[in-house]
Amino acid sequence: MNRRKIKKVLDLKGFTKKQLEIELRKSKDELEIENARLDSTIHLFEKTIAEFNRKQNEGFKNALELDFFYSYFSHLNKLVDQQTLSVKKRLMEVELNQKALLNSHREKRLCEILHDKILHEEMKLTSKVEQKEIDFNFISRGKRR
Repeated sequence: MNRRKIKKVLDLKGFTKKQLEIELRKSKDELEIENARLDSTIHLFEKTIAEFNRKQNEGFKNALELDFFYSYFSHLNKLVDQQTLSVKKRLMEVELNQKALLNSHREKRLCEILHDKILHEEMKLTSKVEQKEIDFNFISRGKRR
């Protein structure tokens, strides 16, 4: 492979790495939002439990009020379960994006190493050619004298 092709691959790997960094940042932000929703739902559930305990100590006025609380607890419990699943899904997404970013970084680094190696070989060949020319000029000047 020549230097220009490696440089193009290196540029492409750099672009891919930047895109994956953006995706990772985006998925982390979504995870934070889902965590905030879960925390909010849990806080609401705890407040409802406190209200239920207060009402229970005072005594319920009718059975409909008790039924309302149990229905609301059931609803909140479902919301907590849904949010927990959503948080787990976002967490898995973040982990996958982190792995993809790590692989992209490795690939880019390998391309950089290959590019540096090719540059080093080209410089070595160039210096050999230049040294041959210098040696030839030196020898040819020496024979003229």
